[in-house]
Amino acid sequence: MRHAKQYFENHNTVEQLYFTTDGLAFFDEQNALNHAKNLEDKSVVIKTRSEVDKELEDLTNDNWEDELEYDPLDEPDAE
Repeated sequence: MRHAKQYFENHNTVEQLYFTTDGLAFFDEQNALNHAKNLEDKSVVIKTRSEVDKELEDLTNDNWEDELEYDPLDEPDAE
């Protein structure tokens, strides 16, 4: 849901959106379901504004760099 935050920013009063697997967002569940009928993966995911905010906060606060191990093969060759 990489564009979810942008959708919510563009629609201040919307608290819930329905996403199809091709990345489109819909205000109405039925419209999302109708669109999904034409897709290979027909699932629709409901995202709320607070869920998206939380997911982005978790990504921002994730210390994934600490999990990377030092690899001596990544060092440039000395000449």
